[in-house]
Amino acid sequence: MKDDNLTINVQISGFRMPLSIARKDEELYRRAEKMVVTYIAKYQRLYSQRPTEEILIMVAFQIAVIVSKQEFNEDTVPMAEKIQSLDDELKALFTKEQY
Repeated sequence: MKDDNLTINVQISGFRMPLSIARKDEELYRRAEKMVVTYIAKYQRLYSQRPTEEILIMVAFQIAVIVSKQEFNEDTVPMAEKIQSLDDELKALFTKEQY
């Protein structure tokens, strides 16, 4: 099972962090690293007078908002599918009654 793990080095805001991860998750961690680095650069440009700690807090909050939106959307998708299914059934019933 040890072969399924991989050590990667993540670099964020001048900090290098070695992480032991599942090999299958490498792309996920690399994309997450890129996302954090991109948001840090964005907020450093917008708020260059702010200390690094505040920038990191803004980045953490922005990512938390993104995750919250995704979780909300995932929660509403089954409901939307059920509503669509019920709407299709109602349309079918009304079509049958017209004949």
